[in-house]
Amino acid sequence: MNNFMQKNNKHINEHVYFINQLYRDFLLPTILGDDDATILYWAGKRISRHYDLSSFNDIVSFFNTAEFGTLTKVKERRTSITFELSGQTVTDRLNSDSREFSIEGGMIAEAVQKGIGKATESEITILDKEKKVQIVARFD
Repeated sequence: MNNFMQKNNKHINEHVYFINQLYRDFLLPTILGDDDATILYWAGKRISRHYDLSSFNDIVSFFNTAEFGTLTKVKERRTSITFELSGQTVTDRLNSDSREFSIEGGMIAEAVQKGIGKATESEITILDKEKKVQIVARFD
């Protein structure tokens, strides 16, 4: 990739990050108030339905396109799947005290539910030292 393309991609990534930060970390919490986490979680589920995300690859692709970060599956058990969200976007958000990842949690819960056919909910844990977000999708 030539130097111009690298600079252009960096500019685009910074722009996407800024827009995400503006909406997700400032505007939506201001509008939604104390209910922002719950509403954003359900919005994530709706986004997953709207874009017909039903597999791990679908979610990974969407997260990459939306600049949400790099999603990896770390553990699969009989009643849960554990994911980690990492990358520069996640590090930047955590460094700026943005700890709201409910949209991602809702999207993952809905995609897993659709993929396995069982009611699924997600739990989100911030892994501060690793600068990652752990999302556990639990189902019966």
